[in-house]
Amino acid sequence: MTKEQEGMGSSGAGPSVAGGEPMALALALGGASAGKTDRYLDEHTALAGDQREQIRLQTEEMRQRNPYEVSHLRLRRFSDWAKAAFEFSAGLLALALAAGVAFLVWNAANSNQLVIDSFQAPPELAARGLSGAVVAAKLSDKIAVMQTQTTSQRAARSYANGLADGLKLEIPETGVSLSELDRFLRERLGHDLHIGGEMVQTASGITLTARVGSDSATVAGAQPDMDGLLQQLAEKIYRTTQPYRYGTWLNVQGRDAEAIAVYKQLAASGQPRERAWAYNGWAVIALQQDGERATLPLLQRGHELDPDNYLLIANLGATNMRQGRIEAAIRWYRLAQAALAAHGGDYTQPDRIVTLTHGYNATLLERQGALPEAAREQRATINSNLLGNGAGLASLAVILAQLHEPAAARAALAEYMASSVATNNNTILNAVRVGQVILAETQDWTAAPSLERDFAALLVKNPGLAGDRPTLLDPAMAVALAHQGRFAEAEARIAATPGDCYPCLRARAQVAALQGQPERADWWFARAAAIGPSQPYAQAEWGRALLGRRQPDTAIDHFTIAGKISPHFADPLEYWGEALMAKNQSHLALAKFAEAEKYAPNWGRLHLKWGEALVYAGKKDEAKAQFARAAQLDLTPSEKAELARHP
Repeated sequence: MTKEQEGMGSSGAGPSVAGGEPMALALALGGASAGKTDRYLDEHTALAGDQREQIRLQTEEMRQRNPYEVSHLRLRRFSDWAKAAFEFSAGLLALALAAGVAFLVWNAANSNQLVIDSFQAPPELAARGLSGAVVAAKLSDKIAVMQTQTTSQRAARSYANGLADGLKLEIPETGVSLSELDRFLRERLGHDLHIGGEMVQTASGITLTARVGSDSATVAGAQPDMDGLLQQLAEKIYRTTQPYRYGTWLNVQGRDAEAIAVYKQLAASGQPRERAWAYNGWAVIALQQDGERATLPLLQRGHELDPDNYLLIANLGATNMRQGRIEAAIRWYRLAQAALAAHGGDYTQPDRIVTLTHGYNATLLERQGALPEAAREQRATINSNLLGNGAGLASLAVILAQLHEPAAARAALAEYMASSVATNNNTILNAVRVGQVILAETQDWTAAPSLERDFAALLVKNPGLAGDRPTLLDPAMAVALAHQGRFAEAEARIAATPGDCYPCLRARAQVAALQGQPERADWWFARAAAIGPSQPYAQAEWGRALLGRRQPDTAIDHFTIAGKISPHFADPLEYWGEALMAKNQSHLALAKFAEAEKYAPNWGRLHLKWGEALVYAGKKDEAKAQFARAAQLDLTPSEKAELARHP
């Protein structure tokens, strides 16, 4: 073999031989003897066979072991999941326990209740059924009833002592329980006010002593009068723990002198916020006893102490309203709205805020002539039923009368008088207020004496209101007397009314107009319009008086001003239509009547005059429809006679 051939053989990669060896190996053994080569190949073949057998055995072993290993892996996987689930459950349980403990601690730290503990009682009384637990339970019942009878808008957290509305009776338990743990935490972390005491049998009867902090109260009497003794003790506890509520409760019970004594003491020595509330409660009773002018300074003092108290602000608005200072009342009610929105949650229950907002909106809208919107807001107040239907129904009756629906107004007034909440001294006052507006709308001037009788009945229990007669009654009575031609009496009534009273100035102007004194009437109308720039009523009445003097163009000027002040006030629109008819422009009047109907759809006079305008416009069929509509609605006697002339 040549060297060239050796080189090629050693470096080439030829085909494989049996056993997987390359051809190069066979060539490399070319120099060995044939025997050695055979032995080498035999050994190599045997080794390869052994390896294949070993692989086969391993494969078989793996095939046999595989099911067991899969089962084991599945078991381990299940075990891991079970362990994880157990650990997760344990974690949740620990978290729940921690949350429960945290809640107990938080609840205890924020606890602010009036807690009545079991009284100490001698064994002989306990044997007769008067154990300490029984006395504590009866006392708890008495205080709970007093709280239920206390009518107030105040939220529990608005009180200086911060006591919640609830009352808790605690009788110690034996052993360890969750309730005992709760009690322990509240005693250590909370702010509960505990009431305890003892009952002692004496030669003359029984002595009951209750202790509230450093204060104590004692009552004594015969054992058969136990119920009365517990009531006396409950009242003393109520006064000590919640003086404002106690004063309100006394007022509800008709014990006004005692209530004023409580309010005066609280106003003089309480915390600033409690002093403000005390002035408010005092003012409510002062209104009944001494009239509006006695109420105003008390409310002002309370407002100075707590400018964010919406109820004091609203009461200032109501007081100014009843005194005829309407613009001032409007400002106060707007401030009350703002205070209620910003701080109402600090003074009253959250669900009352929406109701009160509707009520304040209704008052403002009514004074500004937006009567349909005012009626909607007042109905929302009534439907909530949170403040009772009384005041809401009375106010709705006033609005309905101004919408020229006297029958609906009477129905609302009747419902108000029959309602369970119409039981205080404001009932007659509200009835007089509603009666005045219905009187003006129906022009049944012979009904005026009934208002006098109602007001006289009001003075029996509230003699102080006699000083407020000039703003509460005299303006309406003066107008009624003037319509009956009793001008001297009318002038005597109106002379005593104050010069800053918007309804009073309007009444002066109407009395002058009915007497045929146009210059004097215009002077008073101008005064009224000047002190009530945000109200349309004086301008509308002024325009109507001018229309009666056959001055339609000048009347339209005032109707225009009234319409700008209150675009949804139907009166100036309707009388504007009548002014256009007086100018022989009935075709133009139709648009005014149609617009007025949007805001007073049930006004009988509107449909009567609308029908007349349609007759003049040559639309007789449409006119008949309007006359038919007018016949279904409220009309004054003169309007009924006018309708009868249209077949």
